[in-house]
Amino acid sequence: MNFEKERKYYEPPYLQPRNEKHLLGLGILPPLKGLYKNDENEPSIDAVLLSHPHLDHYGYIKYLKDEIPIICGETTKTIIVAKELSGLSASGYQIAKLGKTRDLEIFKEFFTFRTNRPPSPSGSGITFNPIHVDHSVPGAYGFIIETAAGNVVYTGDFRLHGPHRQMTRDFITAAKESEPSALIIEGTNIVNAKVSSEAEVKSKILPVIEHTKGLVMAGFSINDIDRLRSFYEVAQVTGRKLAISMKQAYLLHELKNDPHLSLFPLYDPNIAIFKREKKKLYLWEQEITDHYDNIIDATDVENRQHELILTTSFYDMNELIAIKPVPGSTYILSQSEPFNEEMEIDFVKLLNWLERFGIPQYHIHVSGHALPYQLKRAIEEINPRKIFLVHTEKPELYKRFLSDLNMEIISPEEGKEYEV
Repeated sequence: MNFEKERKYYEPPYLQPRNEKHLLGLGILPPLKGLYKNDENEPSIDAVLLSHPHLDHYGYIKYLKDEIPIICGETTKTIIVAKELSGLSASGYQIAKLGKTRDLEIFKEFFTFRTNRPPSPSGSGITFNPIHVDHSVPGAYGFIIETAAGNVVYTGDFRLHGPHRQMTRDFITAAKESEPSALIIEGTNIVNAKVSSEAEVKSKILPVIEHTKGLVMAGFSINDIDRLRSFYEVAQVTGRKLAISMKQAYLLHELKNDPHLSLFPLYDPNIAIFKREKKKLYLWEQEITDHYDNIIDATDVENRQHELILTTSFYDMNELIAIKPVPGSTYILSQSEPFNEEMEIDFVKLLNWLERFGIPQYHIHVSGHALPYQLKRAIEEINPRKIFLVHTEKPELYKRFLSDLNMEIISPEEGKEYEV
């Protein structure tokens, strides 16, 4: 999903693309025959290989023919389905839905894997080895893809400064050993990189919360399980409860059986689930209220402000009218400024809400992407013959940064075909 291109023409929720014809007409979707739902031609691709569950990587699979296989990690599938069920689709196309009796229906053909365990043969014609990497969402992978021209390595999105950096090291080692013909590598942080770590984020959050006498509010991506864990651990140290949103609770509810994530249970005494004021619950919200009795509302938050860390976003600001934050409250923005990985937020309006209630804002965050020197070291270690630079806003800068390497460096042009 290309946020920058969509922002040129659309303004959610007032104006959004309703089907793939709109995006094709604007040159936002690639004009590949047989790919999309309303195209009667046979599919022109074998499958989609998906690295992780961030919207910029999977947001457009809803427009694909349902019979085209989606190959991804087990956790990625769980997160995508959970987010689909707890969100609203303007296009009318759905990846999954809950029936009136809460029966789950998934419309895409998913084939899932784990590290060094590709999916069973699916007829996709793709042979690859998935290997975990550390990113700001669980279930992120890089791939070593076998082709007739040699192995192609794709990094997905990755970092080397997170709490699971060894996973990325595992991937780099395996990529090097595969002696690849080509490397497709991200470069998100090639500009404006900030040196930090999740441990540093946690250490900075702690004193802010310790010195807050009123309500602590925290804004971070619901996908970021490492950040959630950091706030949970700081809540324990400071004697507060972490009050998470219904969407966050639903995601954790769906991930609770994943043995690799080591998540705290939603019935943990240090956890509360905040329900916004509304007349009718969606089916997924009813699922949470039926399973857990630690639900709180704005009145509870108003009366227990000094006891809580409340996870909120710009879209929760209406709740402040009922909560009435006391003087001495704090807002911690713990995601990219001024927008997160999923959608642009109106940062000015957020600041206006905080100003209205006299709430200062702290920005404490660490990126989910590798730093420039880490990118270069990874490339040198993997040692491919060709490098394809993707997922970067400054491809020419990136290319020049790597120009001393004895490799063919390619900054792909849109609509152009390349051989590995």
